[in-house]
Amino acid sequence: MSASIVIDPDTQKGLGDALEDVVASLRYGSITVNHWPALNFALGSTTWGAFPGHELHDIQSGIGVVHNTFLFDRPERSVVYGPFRGRPKPPWFVTHKTARHLGPLLARFEYDGKWSRLPGILVHALRG
Repeated sequence: MSASIVIDPDTQKGLGDALEDVVASLRYGSITVNHWPALNFALGSTTWGAFPGHELHDIQSGIGVVHNTFLFDRPERSVVYGPFRGRPKPPWFVTHKTARHLGPLLARFEYDGKWSRLPGILVHALRG
């Protein structure tokens, strides 16, 4: 269902367009470059699931997708790119200093969607 590529900037620069060729050759429905693979699922607008064309007798990466927010007829894969070292530190990192406070704030925001919660979320996210 998902694949993740972790590549530092120097290596990526040296590859030129080869990274794009590698990503295009992967038969996974969800691909991340320098990110946690579950980020594709968490974003909600990217598809999450199998690369098309598999059947029950040869399941490979699975069958079907979820989250097809943009209602593509036949989504093939979603790819999310990110920096090798991102700022602020993602809250799912065990070394995030305020994850204990940030987690409940994010859960409450997901539950009720109140925009007034964003300042508190940002404060804790940036301190991580």
